[in-house]
Amino acid sequence: MAYRDRSASERSGSYAYTIMEVRLRKKGAPEGTEDDIRLMTVDSHWDTLRFVQDNMDQCVGNVVRLKRTETKREQGMNESAALFQKNLEPLVSTLTANQGQGVMDKLSISLKKALLLMVMERYQSDRDKACRVLGISQEKLESELKLCGVPAR
Repeated sequence: MAYRDRSASERSGSYAYTIMEVRLRKKGAPEGTEDDIRLMTVDSHWDTLRFVQDNMDQCVGNVVRLKRTETKREQGMNESAALFQKNLEPLVSTLTANQGQGVMDKLSISLKKALLLMVMERYQSDRDKACRVLGISQEKLESELKLCGVPAR
């Protein structure tokens, strides 16, 4: 994309960009349906604003496509998280049976965090039980929780 210098006198105001509100509502939606509000940043040059106004249907179409992409990405993350949790569940059960035995030192930070979240949830944040299951001391548990950014409950 090229850049061209435009004087301030050709702008709609004193700012280089304008924020436009786009309200999305499905066709035929019942009265009172809440709009999906999106903000669009547009160059405040008069030519650009006229172009956007003349081609608003295409601009809204781009916003809708972006929204669909965001929704698909979100669904993919949720599916991945559910699959990850499902596959970690046997690990938590094994840890319960084997009392941990130093497994925390062998995991990446993301796996540690997932494991800590699952163990803390399973044992309702009971740190003594979590320590026994993971085979670590209270100090080690606290440092791992802090390292992984797991909130204290």
